[in-house]
Amino acid sequence: MPDRCSLQWLLGICAFAMASTAGAEAIRVRADPWLPYSGGQEMDPPGYMVEMAETIAKANGHELEYRTLPWKNALQVVREGNADCVVGAYRSDAEDFAFPDVGWGPSGNVFWGLAEQKWRYRDMTSLDSIKIGVLEDYSYGEELDAYIEQHKADAQRVEVVPAVGRGIVRLLARLIGRRVGTIIEDRNVLAYALEQSKMEPGRVISLGEAGEAESVYIACTPAHPRGKEYAQMFAKGTLQLRASGKLAEILAKYNLKDWEGAER
Repeated sequence: MPDRCSLQWLLGICAFAMASTAGAEAIRVRADPWLPYSGGQEMDPPGYMVEMAETIAKANGHELEYRTLPWKNALQVVREGNADCVVGAYRSDAEDFAFPDVGWGPSGNVFWGLAEQKWRYRDMTSLDSIKIGVLEDYSYGEELDAYIEQHKADAQRVEVVPAVGRGIVRLLARLIGRRVGTIIEDRNVLAYALEQSKMEPGRVISLGEAGEAESVYIACTPAHPRGKEYAQMFAKGTLQLRASGKLAEILAKYNLKDWEGAER
């Protein structure tokens, strides 16, 4: 039988552990389905950013509560403090949010079309001769956003596709059905969608870069001090994931490589 001192010490350790576990907050992360970055909340795999967030959260004693919303709504609930972070954000999406010092990969929008399409994107004047398909409430950069806003009611120039669910599937359907001449989508998202659809290689090709690649981030609420705390935690955790080899392991599930030092 243990002596009283040992028993009290053991009970103290147990009580401390239970209190620590009970006090750990669940980090509420929101996004829209945008694989390979983020998937639906029931998807397996759920997206590499969701896996990164969950791994870092658990390493710091937190659970991760992940739910999907339309992108505009995801940003709003996090901005108001009704959720903690979004994944897949550009700095221009949420300038008031708390961002980690390190991004979670580059994202570059590209014009895509069928292989027989002769049109190519050179500059904004190129758009005068083609109808483009875009996702509702998505941002494609200042110039393109202004063009879409100006012409979204013109059925000969722009078709705005609902982004609920996997919007990329709807965009590809418009393209294959020749309802639009080109679509705009992130390079990684398009590649992942084509792989999952088992579409014939070379059926859909790049028609030109839509702008410079930007870093995408996990970004946290500006409405509560925990937003900055979580941003710092995710920044530190990213470096630890990379050093341990866990980041490469996560990315490999999506046929991606670590963006640090990689040629893109």
